[in-house]
Parts: sequence; C-alpha cells; structure tokens
Amino acid sequence: MNNDLLGIIYTLRSEPALSELVANRNSASLPFCGRYRLIDFTLSSLVNAGVREVDVIMERDYQSLLDHLSGGKDWNLARRSGGLRLLPPFGLPESHSGTFNGCMEALQSVRSVIQSITQDNVVLTTGDFAANIDLAAVQAQHIASGAEITAVCTRTDTPYPHHRLIPDADGFSTHLIFSNGGPGEGVAVTEMYIMKKELLLQLMEYCADGAKAHFHRDALTHFVQIGGKVGVYVHEGYFRRITSVIDYFQASMETLRPDVMNDLFPADRPVRTKERAEVSTYYSETAVVKNSLIADGCYIEGEVEDCVLFRGVRVAKGAKLKNCIIMQDAVVESDADLRCVIADKNALISQSCLLAGNERLPVVVRKGMHV
Repeated sequence: MNNDLLGIIYTLRSEPALSELVANRNSASLPFCGRYRLIDFTLSSLVNAGVREVDVIMERDYQSLLDHLSGGKDWNLARRSGGLRLLPPFGLPESHSGTFNGCMEALQSVRSVIQSITQDNVVLTTGDFAANIDLAAVQAQHIASGAEITAVCTRTDTPYPHHRLIPDADGFSTHLIFSNGGPGEGVAVTEMYIMKKELLLQLMEYCADGAKAHFHRDALTHFVQIGGKVGVYVHEGYFRRITSVIDYFQASMETLRPDVMNDLFPADRPVRTKERAEVSTYYSETAVVKNSLIADGCYIEGEVEDCVLFRGVRVAKGAKLKNCIIMQDAVVESDADLRCVIADKNALISQSCLLAGNERLPVVVRKGMHV
C-alpha cells in the first residue's frame, strides 16, 4: 500500500468533437478496447502503484461513470477508510453557472476534501486517455529528484492543442509552451502530475484570489515565475488522448496491433474494469473472423475483419463488418454491410442495411438507435 500518495482524477466536460459518443456520458467513461472504459487506465495506473485512496471529481453527464465505478470494488478500492470517493459538483456559490471553467475551479469546489488529505503527495490527472503509466516509477523519480511537481510527459505526436515542457540536462523544466497545435520542441504533457499537497493548496489559494481557473496556464505558470522547477518524467510507452471521434476510431484500430496491446496491458501492470459475467463468445460455422478483438458473450455468424466488438454483440449470418467498433449489446442483423462504423451500446443495424464511412469520417450510430 502506498501511504504517501492520493489520486485525484478530474472528469470535467467532454470535448465537443466527440459529438454523439458523449451524448449520454462523460469522455472518461467512454467504452474502449472491447471491455474497458477510458478511466480504467488511469485508475489502474494508480492502483498498480499501491495507491488506495482516489477521489474522482465530476461535473456533468456522469451517470454512466457512477454506474461503472460503483463502490470501487473491481479496483480493490471498496474500503471503510479511504478507497474510492466520487465527488459530484458541490461547494460552489449560488451565483455559479454550475460549469467549471477549468481544473483549479473544480478543485476549489472540493477544497474541504483536499484539506483533509493525510498523504503528503497527490496525483492530479485526467481520466480520458489510453495509456498504462508506471506510476511507481514516476513517484520514485519524483522523490529522488526532490521536485515539488513532476509532470508525466510523452514523446507521442499530439495533433490536438496541448501543453509542452522543455526539460534541461537535469530533467527539470522552467520553459512551458501552452496550447501547442502539433509536434514541437520538448515533450507533450499528459496532464498527469505528482505534487506536494501543500503546494497544491497554495496554488489553489493563488488561483482563487485572482479568479484564475486553469492549472497549466495559471497555476503552473505562477509556480515557475516564483522560481519553481517542474520535474519531467517521460512515459515511453503508448499514449493516446481521446479528444474527437477520429481519435477514438484511430485509437481503437491501433489496439488491433500486438505492440500497442503489449504496451497497454503489460503482465505486471494489469488494467482492471467492472466485471460482467458472460459466457464465451459463440462462433457459428458461417462465421469468418480476421484480426479482430472480440469480447465475451458475443454471437458471431457473419464476417468480421479488423473490428473491435464489445460484450454481448450479435452479428447475424450474412452480415459483413470491416474496420468497425460495435459496442456492448448492439445487434447487426443479417446481410448488413458496415465499413468504418462506430455503433454505440444497444444499437440495432437492420437487415440488409449498408453503412460506409472512412478512416477520417467514420459513421457513428448513437446509443440505442435503430438504423
């Protein structure tokens, strides 16, 4: 058990470019890789490092997140003391709109909770990326370097707007680049940090006094301006933040590569998720499956190639699927032909239906929709 570290995961509003995929959920609870949710990767990184107290700050569209996380039992976080705490928006003044303008404002809403933390250090992170981060190694570097803040970064090219740090020879950075739109100097921030609890409270106070809402643009800049240095830990494995439908589609297709799966699911750092008892998947004599990821409980009679199928999916005889993501309990009826389609939970694709997108513009069928 790691008694010196507490996790804080903030799951604020989803990116608009995720469109239909987040119509009924927060991006942290987006289904991924056949049987997981994105937040499973963040939670598992914390648990694998021995963290046994995790707070999840929520803002909106968090019902599916509540259903998935429940009491934290599947992550060994169901405990009388500590464990998993789910924090819906509270502590806001009556004049507040109910929507957080940034991470620091979200932290202010749970200030009393943060003040009660007994650990000396906290992990502050989002829950909307796919990566298996060795947080124990991050903490070891954080302690050895004596840094007040250590940022987890990646060399992965990130085309969406993001922040970058330029480390010096000692592994520290005082040079911050904000809202970079693509590859550039330095390394990209994953938005996972280890920092001292007291420093976090000081930064929260600074932001509250100046009506500042953002961690990177406001709090981190202030920390550097007063002489602080940010330790840089580079995660060399797979990393993908999901900010759009295209990101989701491409990341899902990448999980069909053995090297990506080895990075995401190393034997010594398992990824935990909510258990759902299912029978094994049934493949009929007419089933043809090539290079696909198929979860338990599916019933396959048609042809499936380069696809990701979640639990309980049914593909009828004569149906043909290629480069598709079919989420939990969706049904594809006979002779349907799907190319580059994302079908959300409980969707129904009717008999002989033809749906064709492409890698840059996949077709999205909303949750529960009949086509």
